[in-house]
Amino acid sequence: MDAARVKPARSKNPPSEVDRLSSLPDCLILQIFLNLPTKDVIQTSGLSNRWTTLWKDVPGLDLDAEDFYIRETFDFYIRETFVRFVDNFLERKHGLSIHRFKLKYDSFYFEEPACLINGWFDTAARLKVEHLDVSDSFSELDPMMNPTVLYTCSNLVSLRLMGMGLPNPERVSLPSLKTLVLILIEFTNKWALENLISKCPVLENFCFERSYDDGIPILRVHSKSLLTFMHDAGYHEDYDEEDRFVEIDAPMLKYLKISDDRTSSFIIKSPPSVVEADIDTVFNLTSERSLGIANEVQKREMVRDFLVGISKVKDMSISSSALEVKYDYSRYVQLPVFRNLYTLRVRFDSYMWEMLPVFLEVCPNLITLVVGTFENLKMVDLTVIARPWNLLSSLEYVDIERPLKGEALEMTLVGYLLENSPNLKKLSLSLHDSLKKGESVHKLTLSLDDAPKKEESDIFIELLNFTRLSSSCQIIKEESDIFIELLNFPRLSCSCQIIV
Repeated sequence: MDAARVKPARSKNPPSEVDRLSSLPDCLILQIFLNLPTKDVIQTSGLSNRWTTLWKDVPGLDLDAEDFYIRETFDFYIRETFVRFVDNFLERKHGLSIHRFKLKYDSFYFEEPACLINGWFDTAARLKVEHLDVSDSFSELDPMMNPTVLYTCSNLVSLRLMGMGLPNPERVSLPSLKTLVLILIEFTNKWALENLISKCPVLENFCFERSYDDGIPILRVHSKSLLTFMHDAGYHEDYDEEDRFVEIDAPMLKYLKISDDRTSSFIIKSPPSVVEADIDTVFNLTSERSLGIANEVQKREMVRDFLVGISKVKDMSISSSALEVKYDYSRYVQLPVFRNLYTLRVRFDSYMWEMLPVFLEVCPNLITLVVGTFENLKMVDLTVIARPWNLLSSLEYVDIERPLKGEALEMTLVGYLLENSPNLKKLSLSLHDSLKKGESVHKLTLSLDDAPKKEESDIFIELLNFTRLSSSCQIIKEESDIFIELLNFPRLSCSCQIIV
């Protein structure tokens, strides 16, 4: 066939669309590039000839040393190339300002990493960096940094550091810093962090993920502007002989998250108006060192003050271990009332649902309850306080996320909620895989009202004839007694709906 007579293939993308992409103003392209990792920016710049060198003008760097990984070498990445790339970026910005400077590297592959990183810190600070994020993934080395210029960076808005050591700064002035994130940081002076926080007058968000030995036995967080505080010290199986203390004096605090089994004492001064809390701590207690021991009177007083300090929350998540501490505390002293609590999420890592009613009774206005769980629940011996339970008159919505197997403790929990919640509108249940056959049933939602109770057989017939009932629900009915047992609870009404 004559090549001259062959018509060229028509482009699927009209020229106007291509031109529209290429004609975007540089300021908009740079703003888009600023929110992408540098590796993606360089790759994206190949879409247009006009963008070939535009990536060099982006006022930010987001670089991961793994981007320089070469499979054919024994080095994890080419150190010299990575260092040269960062140096060239900073040199190009001489006399300008940068918006973001983000690096992730492994100091194991560098000689004298502290000297190198300190130099980059100082240069970024002189370029009036606003957002600084530097992570060292090799946490065993913890090279000691001394970012003296960084501590007086007036433009810095957010600072995130991971896996390094920091000395006590001689001078700190961070008038614009709003977000501070410190992960696995070690300090040479136990007052270094307190000094740092106190010199951040507009700090709003502070996240501290602690290393095992960070050199901070006593942490005082004093801030008039702080809105969010997250404290994570991990989990330990044995009692920590070295007591740690955390004191929070932040009257504007709205969100508090604690994930820490090692800290002995959390003190909340000037009780803040905390709206949301996520609590996972046992205050460095073990089964052998409980609140019931005579010499733990001071510990009980601390727990009381802590509970009072968070008693105004509206939304709370709590682990079963923290709930057990509250339960243990309630044996000796009356729990404070959580009058403002409307939503409660409980994460169980063992079969300890018996503790739940004790806490629910001090939440008189609770509307939503979510019972979550971890995998592989453990059996735990627990002595339950025998007494009649009060009605949960405000509770309207319950979601039990743990897949039910029909075990006695599970059905006791469901029965307790149904029988003691006169205004319950919806109960959502998940079923265990062992009770499923054919199509998978993920969630059952029982919607309840105050209609008079019918005979169990009549309710069961209504459930089976309900228009939303699927074939998978019928299969579960045939294989399991959970439906029948649920129908036996007195609060289940004739309007029960099952939504799969």
